[in-house]
Amino acid sequence: MAARPRSRRQEQVQFATELRAAGKTWPEAAAAVRHRYRVNARVAPRLARGLSQRQVAELWNQRWPDDPKAFKNISTWELWPASTGHAPSLDTLDRLAQLYECSVADLLADLPNHGHPPPHPSPAPAGTAPAVGADLLDGLAAEPLLLTPQLAGTLVHRLHDVRFEELAQALIMWVQQANPGLNRRELLLKISTALTVAAAAPLLDIADADERDRVAAVVDDPSRLDLATISHAERVLQHYRRQGDVLGPQIALQTALAQRQVIADLVASAPEELRPRVLTVYAELSQMVGWQLYNLGDYRAAQYYYDDARTAAHDAENTELVTYVLCTMSQLATWQNKPRVGIDHAIAAQAWAAQTDSPAALGYAADVAARAFAAAQQHDKAHRALEQEHAAVRDMAAGTPRASWWYFYDESFYWGTSAECALVLDTPEKALAAARTSLPMIDPTNVHNYAHTLALQSQAHLQQGDIAEASTIVGDIARISGVNRSPRITQRIADLRTALTPWQRSRAVRTLDDLLAHYRLTGSSSTNKS
Repeated sequence: MAARPRSRRQEQVQFATELRAAGKTWPEAAAAVRHRYRVNARVAPRLARGLSQRQVAELWNQRWPDDPKAFKNISTWELWPASTGHAPSLDTLDRLAQLYECSVADLLADLPNHGHPPPHPSPAPAGTAPAVGADLLDGLAAEPLLLTPQLAGTLVHRLHDVRFEELAQALIMWVQQANPGLNRRELLLKISTALTVAAAAPLLDIADADERDRVAAVVDDPSRLDLATISHAERVLQHYRRQGDVLGPQIALQTALAQRQVIADLVASAPEELRPRVLTVYAELSQMVGWQLYNLGDYRAAQYYYDDARTAAHDAENTELVTYVLCTMSQLATWQNKPRVGIDHAIAAQAWAAQTDSPAALGYAADVAARAFAAAQQHDKAHRALEQEHAAVRDMAAGTPRASWWYFYDESFYWGTSAECALVLDTPEKALAAARTSLPMIDPTNVHNYAHTLALQSQAHLQQGDIAEASTIVGDIARISGVNRSPRITQRIADLRTALTPWQRSRAVRTLDDLLAHYRLTGSSSTNKS
């Protein structure tokens, strides 16, 4: 008898393996996976083979090295036809079919048939049981919106070793395809709570028993702090950051605050040789708390934690982290309509970045400087800062190790900032071109960055008088905000809807209003701008 699978992925692979052993072809196994686990036809063949998106990209690059792809490309193709995805070309579909040993038609099997509808199927016999392994989200949708201990335990079991980007992709895809009659906001709040149990458990949520015992001993007695415990704390920081990008600040803030307190208790007892690394972890967590508070609109509290992070980073003598914290302080000030304060922090960030050998530090310091200069209507300085950023981005070689806090920063970010500055400086045609360049480069599971770049695109259409397209894009932002209900994203939606007021009797805006009402996103906008 086969061992019970420990995760959703293992369950899928075991199911496909059993089908293959029974003589089914790869396309037949993928079709069974698609129907059983409610995934689309681009996802199913990958799951049937037990591959991650990153592994598919690696297989692609081995076969077609002249046309390299990253896991983000695989992700956007799999999200399509949802608005957060990108349609794969026929050449792309043909290559995916080669990798999965299927036909192109197999990869499009879930798309609608626009021919004559089939006759109504006969009702299932009374008492027919649902398929074993029916999708967990479908089951949740059919149940009262309560997170039972049993459901939480099941989620922890199934999500324990799933990559976070794939978990995020599955959630976003489900939101796009769910029955529009569902109250998705309430449902997603429950799902987000469940995901928090699985993805945001504190420092002691460690699979390896020996490592868990060692970390528990350190928490009980901080004097026993060792390098292994610090290394574990550093590794989990990335998951906390991603959690905020996908699920929003309301959930991520609690995790970051809890971990910050744990690390704060360790700082005082840290041996001298480990103290800089402990302080660096503490500074990162303080910055993370400040970032989530910024997204929640509590700017005074955000400033407090940013100041704390900057002090800790200086105490750790981590110049690159000092640069990053100053950049976030600049962004906060510029968002609050204090561009001169933003310039002050940005110039300080550039000075510290110049003492590092990090192109990411140089690029991001120039990025926040460009935004602050643009907000202050200092056009020439904004353009020079963008030129400095573009040069730094070109120096960021693929695969070169970078500090973990730069995970979000790449060429897409530069183009997004170019769009933002162009809008502030009243050049909407440049803004639209830059936003269109940025969007396909962004990992769509980073809901935060994706939504804000969509907002820039909508604003550019609005400035050019294309009301229908601007309204459609605001609707796209509203849909993905069902996953990440960040007040800053909600604010951007409200600001854009306010700008559409002169056209509120048009069909496009009336359709948008219906959608916003469905997602409970009606309301007044804030005065703060990005």
